[in-house]
Amino acid sequence: MNLIVDAKLQETIDAITLNFNPVSIFLYGSRARTDALDQSDYEIGVLYKRENKISRLELKAINPHEEVVIYPFEYEDFLAYKIDTPFPEGIYFRELIGVGKTLYGEEVLEHLDSPKITTLDLLQRVRFDTAFALAAILSKRNGDETTAATEFSKSCLFGVRCLIILETKRFPFTYDDIYEQSKLLDLGEYGHVVEHAFAVRKGTERLDENLLYRNVSLLNKIIKNRIVDLMGKEGNKGLL
Repeated sequence: MNLIVDAKLQETIDAITLNFNPVSIFLYGSRARTDALDQSDYEIGVLYKRENKISRLELKAINPHEEVVIYPFEYEDFLAYKIDTPFPEGIYFRELIGVGKTLYGEEVLEHLDSPKITTLDLLQRVRFDTAFALAAILSKRNGDETTAATEFSKSCLFGVRCLIILETKRFPFTYDDIYEQSKLLDLGEYGHVVEHAFAVRKGTERLDENLLYRNVSLLNKIIKNRIVDLMGKEGNKGLL
């Protein structure tokens, strides 16, 4: 494992292994990639055997650091690519396998094959991102600029990744790669929304409230419609 585990993360790992008997602990998300910000959370997954169930509340109770977010997964279901998540499982597992790094125990992720991505996966994902884009509008309306900025940038960039997969058959993992590959797409009048989302993510621009609504239109009118059009012509086909 080519990963330097800092003291904060190690303390959480030690607390988990002291209190439970996990099969594996792995890091994923931006901290496992190359695009974490100073304020980014650590996202770690804990795999447990079915007979040794671990709940999120139990993990939260022994976790010494709030910025380390722990998600438990049942080992047997995980090996079958089945997890309880609002995200399409194919895309979620592709992300975990592509960037995840084992911190403790069995190297499960490193021995899983990446699942195929279908048109239906993209449709489900862009619908999730559209709901996340609406959440950004509501957060801004409630005066929570920080949350609105996060929801805006993530919904836009991950939504655009769906279109990248659809039209280029590539799966970019980092925000930087998504942004660079988005330049290959014909986004018409919505190109500046992606540019702004990337700048907001980087912290070089403040959130433009008007583009919150343009983001919803990008996801709905451009990305979703192109996915639906392909499904209408070719059905639910494998893309990657």
